[in-house]
Amino acid sequence: MLMQNIQSLRVKITLLLAILIIVITTIITILYIQNLNKLVDSNIELFSKTYLEKEKQELNNKIDLATNVLNMYYQQTQPKYIEKVVKKMLILHQQQLFSQLNAFYEKNKNRYSKQTMQKKLKFLVKYAKYGKSGYFWINDMHAKMIMHPIKPQYNGKLFIDTPKVPFVSLGIKELKKEHKNEVFIKYKFYNPATHQYEFKVSLVKIFKPYNWIIGTGQYLSDITPIIQKRALDDIKALRYGKSGYFWINDMHAKMIMHPIKPQYDGKTFVNTPKVPFVQLGIKALQNSKSRSAIIKYSFYNPATHQYENKLSVVKLFKPWNWVIGTGVYLNAIDNSIEKVKHLKDKEEEKLVYKIVMFSVLLTFSIIAFAYYLITHFIVKPVSNLHNEKKYFEEISQIDFLTNIFNRRAFFDELERCVSFARRNNFSVSIMMIDIDFFKKVNDKYGHEAGDEVLKKLAAIIKNCIREEDIFGRLGGEEFGLCIMNINNVTLSYISEKIRKSVEKDPLLYKGEEIYFTVSIGVYTQSAYSIDIKDALNKADEALYRAKLEGRNRVVNYDSFIL
Repeated sequence: MLMQNIQSLRVKITLLLAILIIVITTIITILYIQNLNKLVDSNIELFSKTYLEKEKQELNNKIDLATNVLNMYYQQTQPKYIEKVVKKMLILHQQQLFSQLNAFYEKNKNRYSKQTMQKKLKFLVKYAKYGKSGYFWINDMHAKMIMHPIKPQYNGKLFIDTPKVPFVSLGIKELKKEHKNEVFIKYKFYNPATHQYEFKVSLVKIFKPYNWIIGTGQYLSDITPIIQKRALDDIKALRYGKSGYFWINDMHAKMIMHPIKPQYDGKTFVNTPKVPFVQLGIKALQNSKSRSAIIKYSFYNPATHQYENKLSVVKLFKPWNWVIGTGVYLNAIDNSIEKVKHLKDKEEEKLVYKIVMFSVLLTFSIIAFAYYLITHFIVKPVSNLHNEKKYFEEISQIDFLTNIFNRRAFFDELERCVSFARRNNFSVSIMMIDIDFFKKVNDKYGHEAGDEVLKKLAAIIKNCIREEDIFGRLGGEEFGLCIMNINNVTLSYISEKIRKSVEKDPLLYKGEEIYFTVSIGVYTQSAYSIDIKDALNKADEALYRAKLEGRNRVVNYDSFIL
């Protein structure tokens, strides 16, 4: 009986221990699942917030770059610049006309009589139009109008001291006064487009074979729309990533330029659910204390053929009352959250399975079970989470395509570089590097070829610089480079080495050589006046000057005066 009681007691103790182990295991597992859910939910919330903040910052940086382009063109519309712009345009048009006239005269002067030659030359001048309203007139040195294509009633008349038609006598006086073959004159003349008398600049030049005065002019008020059109063309061509672009509308909800949907241009978007970003952006700007705002909305994604959440930044360009915007779809964050939730469900399934296994293995002691629990349910998952976090922190600093610093890491490294330069009294040189006509590469060869071009450029530049130099991709086809403590001669050599290396080393893609070039903007600051934002802006201005001057060139900010 005693042996039976001992055996029964052993059984009861064994059952009690088994139940205790199962209960403790179950409680610990339930608590862990609850904590895991809280941790995952917290991480998802933190991930979403961090992702959105990163996207907002990157969109703001892109908007700032595009605004710099607009501001560069706006500066050209200021009074101190606009007359220079007009004169350069008139010289170009005048040179083109005189090149044709002189060539025709030299070729046919022995073929035609003087009367026939003059008739043909007047015909050439009469129909030598440019732009929407540009034309040329002819008068002689006695103030007689020989040919006016817009006002034929002027032909044959004398214009001496005629206030309403001042350009004839004014041009003659200035030519005689300056003793030159060509001069600029400025006067007021009736503008049929605005129905007002406005300032006009004209270039008059003597056509020597017949002592004709040939002139052409431009209203100063006509230049701003021309420059605005150039600005719109530049913004329209501005791209980043695989599908990033910018649009421009005004504060009255009228679309001025949309590069992807040109059918939107000129239309007003009020209470249009399918195109909500125009009105949303205007309302956000009106309610904002600054000139930029963040908006969220649903918009059709051509890549997925679905309406998806989109985040956009809009900014008011006050001088022209334009709203410039750009955005990014948020499907990446939604997909990432779904993956995290899926991993969490898988982890819970594993835990349930292990509870069953622990219940079956009652022969294990509490110590062994505790060791197993700590090893497999606490140490291992936490270690995995730590390793994953460390991995994502490392890859978050590298541009996945070119294997160099991404935008955020570049600016982080730039901050550290500047701090080091200040401490050591080093100068800091910034290069902004942009691929010329990158869109044409994508359009002709496809985006896969475009990606290979980006990787090729990154490899070329890395071979041209030192290991300690900071090099990163800022977005799209634009790269940034920071070099410390070099003189201007070495800096010029490095920048030209990069440009020439790119120009001479084509990408071999599917048996075809793809040649491409880059434009480079350079700016250097001394250790005593290092200002990162100022240096980046000036290097960026130099880059856009390189673009304006024809691309495939290096422009140092200190080598030109705005």
